Amino acid sequence: MVCVNHRDREAVAQCSECGAYICAECAQKSEPLKSVCGTLCPSCYRDKITQTRDYYSGQRKKKLASAIVSLICYVSGWIFAAAIPGMVFTVIGIVLMGIYPAIAWFRFAGKSIDDYDAKHGATYVVTDSGVHRDRAVWLRVVFFFAGLIFGIFITPINIIRWFISAAKNKKTAKMYEAELASL
Repeated sequence: MVCVNHRDREAVAQCSECGAYICAECAQKSEPLKSVCGTLCPSCYRDKITQTRDYYSGQRKKKLASAIVSLICYVSGWIFAAAIPGMVFTVIGIVLMGIYPAIAWFRFAGKSIDDYDAKHGATYVVTDSGVHRDRAVWLRVVFFFAGLIFGIFITPINIIRWFISAAKNKKTAKMYEAELASL
């Protein structure tokens, strides 16, 4: 067996992704990912690095979007609650400050219910009007209001966390970009 990239060299390993035979020099190039992915040929190694770079770039964009939306909601909430007189505007401001975590918690409750239904089967409720599927609306509402209340306190911490995480993801993506450039 010979190396897929160097026809004059004997193959010493096989790529764990595509099965191509590779020489010691080609196997050495994928050493940083060997513990995670096994030995990779240069082509598969390049693909893995590209996928990882794209993943971190996408995560960075999501974190920045979350931080910006939360910041806008929180600041506008403070403006409504503190700057504009009146009980209605105070309530609107409080809701705006916690709306992003409230929506996230509501979605989490829905996902948890769907996962439970998939694992254990759907739950049905028998009432006077018939048999109905229990969608646990009350649980979703409880999670929404809990997220709304805790969101007032959690949102500033999350905004800071998301900006820090976005900066780390940018640094990691640049590191993988440099690795790709060196290949």
